[in-house]
Amino acid sequence: MKSSAELRTRAFAIVAVALVCALSAIGAPRALAQRPDPTIVNGDAAGRTLRFDTDGNAIDAHDGEIQRFGDTYYLYGTSYGCGFAWQTPGSPFCGFRVYSSPDLVRWTDRGPLFDATTPTWQQRCNGSTYGCFRPHVVYNAKTKRYVLWINTYDVSVGYRVFTARSPTGLFTEQAVPRLAVNDEIPPGVNNGDHDVFVDRDGTAYLAFTDWRTSGELIVEKLDRSYLSGTGEFVRLGTRNTEAPSLFRRGNRYYVTYSDPNCGYCATGTSYVSAPSPLGPWTGSGTVADTWRIRDGVLEVSGGDIGLSRAGADWTDSTMRFTTTPLQTGENGRYAQAGWVFRAADSGTAYAWMLGNYPYAGAEQGSLTKVVFRNGAVASNTVVPLPFAVRGGESHAVQTTVSGTTITTAIDGQTVDTTTDTALSAGRFGFRENGSESALFDDVRVTALDGRTLLADDFSGDLSQWDRPPAVISGTKLTTTSCGGQPADVAHLPGRAGDVYLFQSDRWNNGARNEALTTHYWEPLRFGADGEILPLRCEERYRVPVATGHDATWPWNLADVLWDAAGFGERTGDLGFRPYCDVAGAIERAQTFTVRRSGTLARVALTSLRSGAPSAPLQLRLVRVGADGSLGATLATRSVPAPELSWAPSWVTLRSSVRVRAHERFALVSSAAGASGGCYGMAYSDGDPYARGDARYSNDGGANWRAEQGRDLHLRVDLGFGWGRG
Repeated sequence: MKSSAELRTRAFAIVAVALVCALSAIGAPRALAQRPDPTIVNGDAAGRTLRFDTDGNAIDAHDGEIQRFGDTYYLYGTSYGCGFAWQTPGSPFCGFRVYSSPDLVRWTDRGPLFDATTPTWQQRCNGSTYGCFRPHVVYNAKTKRYVLWINTYDVSVGYRVFTARSPTGLFTEQAVPRLAVNDEIPPGVNNGDHDVFVDRDGTAYLAFTDWRTSGELIVEKLDRSYLSGTGEFVRLGTRNTEAPSLFRRGNRYYVTYSDPNCGYCATGTSYVSAPSPLGPWTGSGTVADTWRIRDGVLEVSGGDIGLSRAGADWTDSTMRFTTTPLQTGENGRYAQAGWVFRAADSGTAYAWMLGNYPYAGAEQGSLTKVVFRNGAVASNTVVPLPFAVRGGESHAVQTTVSGTTITTAIDGQTVDTTTDTALSAGRFGFRENGSESALFDDVRVTALDGRTLLADDFSGDLSQWDRPPAVISGTKLTTTSCGGQPADVAHLPGRAGDVYLFQSDRWNNGARNEALTTHYWEPLRFGADGEILPLRCEERYRVPVATGHDATWPWNLADVLWDAAGFGERTGDLGFRPYCDVAGAIERAQTFTVRRSGTLARVALTSLRSGAPSAPLQLRLVRVGADGSLGATLATRSVPAPELSWAPSWVTLRSSVRVRAHERFALVSSAAGASGGCYGMAYSDGDPYARGDARYSNDGGANWRAEQGRDLHLRVDLGFGWGRG
């Protein structure tokens, strides 16, 4: 015979199901449209935090965009959860994902845009290639198709295009697009990060990066299908930039972009504006000349490669000069002075660089040797120097090219001899990239028979040189993109006027696991004259956007009802950040207290994988004694490393353990003997769960320490496991 408590439990469950179904039937989601403005949470006082989807897994979609189709928001991005790492052979391509939301807060994973696991897509995009990035989707009202553009480096034009009947796909690949720039040349690093924009009249434009002109931005008008260019385009005049986002506000057009370009790191955001997508584009009113003579010395500040006007047919010769690398690169992180030789143009050349970039094993000083072919890096070698290179100190440089032998001496000391057959003739010049800056003087190029081919002490003008083109300077919004790299500006309908939502990716600093990347979102503000005001970089914002229908809301309500009745334990989803250290003797645990008697159906802990742990992740459910000690094991699960995502995701232990109200338990994660990687967690130090705490052991579980105020991301379900996932 059932107890009265068990009968009440079952009755409550039946009522909860009936309530959910009834609310769904009467269209309750429309009533929810009047709820307060959504609050976007980027982090807390301790820094950036994770965003979880409605299943409780961290959102794994990066370097993409937010779009609104109908009354639903869609987040498109590149996935990293399968372990993709840029330019890391052996790492797989994870494809592109899309999430949907009614309000920019609750995001539901809608799956991949297409099947990226095929050999074809792995060959095009895995870690042995330059990768595939930046999914951007627009709707073509004429063809009634959703159009997807992605950046891929296996075709000369740099992009592939797809269509679908739904904003979530699946998308089908179309013919390779044609553009006016960098088409019909060998594949390589030709065109890069991009954005697709549809104007009010239905005309579409592609804003993209031309790497063969050192990161200049271009806008080209697309054809009626949005699947290819028309040949009508304009150059914006930027350099060392990427990640453009084109949008319209009133009768003014804007392009925000990464300034300077910097892969997988925090960098600035600037913008330019124009009266039409095809220009003319203007910035802050200044145009930077990257080559200037000051006090009889050539100062080069960015701009990439400038070349001698003469010398297209120079072969065997010697270049001598003095240089002073300045401590300017990446916020003053390093100094570097570069020179080029046997250059056919700015995209095909030998480029040698003297500097103190902190390469492993060459932190004090190095000679970096790069071979450029058709705008792409064909090879890159770092040679440690036997002396230190310091910003502001001068050096005498000599490079001699004789046949296939290249000999370089610094201050009279030969530091490198290279044999290379890639280039046989060409001009000389200098190279400073991005924020790099250096001084050059007393340049002399001589043939091997002693004839002077070029001499310049920079006491006059620069008539002997083809300088890099003048660079337009955008207006700076932020120097850090609020801890990331700009991704997109979404033009969204608002309750009191349009909202322009800035988005950046807070990358994991180029670390092996970029699946830990988080998002930063902030509504842009505009001045009276239309200028974009600087970003505030705050932890949270109320965003007055229109909200729509959420097809998942009944199950969210079911979770609320389930937990309120004591059938579930949740630590919540706000304020969590990832960390990875479970391996060897390190173990972690989260305790919890059940509020009802019943069957402990499942316990889930957020975990992740970094590297290749040599042992599986072990989960075990244990009792917690009255004195707080971890006791007997009740259930276990072993999870092989390949089954775990690199992105923080639920790992579930199912059981049939009978429990009594107010009993305490712990879920323990360990990987005894594991090396070569680790398993992680998501934790919050804001004490979000009052009925338990996090525990830590560094001796294989022999001794445990409670971590005050800390909880691990956890969920528990009694009974038949009703809830998310």
